[in-house]
Amino acid sequence: MVEDLEKQEEELVLQNELQTHKNIQANHSYKLLELYAGYAKISINSEKSESVDNNGTVYDGSIFSAANFCAMAAVNEKNTFLISAKVDFLNPIKNNDSEVIFEATATTNISGKKNISVIAKVNDIITFSGDFVSIKLNNQSLIKATK
Repeated sequence: MVEDLEKQEEELVLQNELQTHKNIQANHSYKLLELYAGYAKISINSEKSESVDNNGTVYDGSIFSAANFCAMAAVNEKNTFLISAKVDFLNPIKNNDSEVIFEATATTNISGKKNISVIAKVNDIITFSGDFVSIKLNNQSLIKATK
């Protein structure tokens, strides 16, 4: 009985360990706040993000990158690749906004692809919304080498 409980606890810990995109997390200093099957929550420090002007507006590519990381973390499977995204940048983020919180929820559709919904908030104001689709490949590419 005790061994069964220990095994269940170990499986829960393993389930909550990031399995994908670890280099991206390290390179961009994304902070993983929560990770469960089909759900991820991360934060970024906007003070350290790239700005596009003298007003400190955060580069939208940085916001998309963080949202993409959060989406892939919610799926949390190796060899998972983004195949589409529809995003809305709803409010600009400034460097002095400090913490931006991203939350992603993933579900599997009938074809086995993952549909991931991501939102980002600054002080409970939604600044970004996106719908991502990913696929898991056994090989790293669909492209076949020509001889």
